Amino acid sequence: MQLAKCLCEFGTVLYVSYEEGVTLPFHERMERFKMSEVQGKFRVVTDDTLEELTARLAKPKSPQFVIIDSFQYAGWTYQQAFDLVQRFKRKSFIFVSQEAKGQPLGKAAVRLRYMADVKVWVAGYKAYCQGRFNGDPGTYYPVWEEGIIRTSNNL
Repeated sequence: MQLAKCLCEFGTVLYVSYEEGVTLPFHERMERFKMSEVQGKFRVVTDDTLEELTARLAKPKSPQFVIIDSFQYAGWTYQQAFDLVQRFKRKSFIFVSQEAKGQPLGKAAVRLRYMADVKVWVAGYKAYCQGRFNGDPGTYYPVWEEGIIRTSNNL
């Protein structure tokens, strides 16, 4: 949600919430990050099919940023995701992935990871950049300072 709000400074964001929908925790995150401040720049959909999403993105003034949460719940193949990204080359796609043992869950998600220019792994409320643009390995963005303190036992 933090990233989505930041991206709203640069254009419209479409958050495709396949996994969570618009549940109470989702609403609470929207309130915590004051998403009402970017009203009109932040949109949420929960059940678009791939065809509906494609039609939505083909419209004039469609969102510049698309967050798919999650790739596994979307139920797409790697080829479908690849084709979507290739069709809309002027848009930025962010795929959230479930993981197993530190790797994206499923062969399609692993392949999708290699297509990505920037990979961000989040663990213990720290976001680590693992992409091509990381100039300082090991550094992280603190997603939630209090959470870092709680999980690291540095009270």
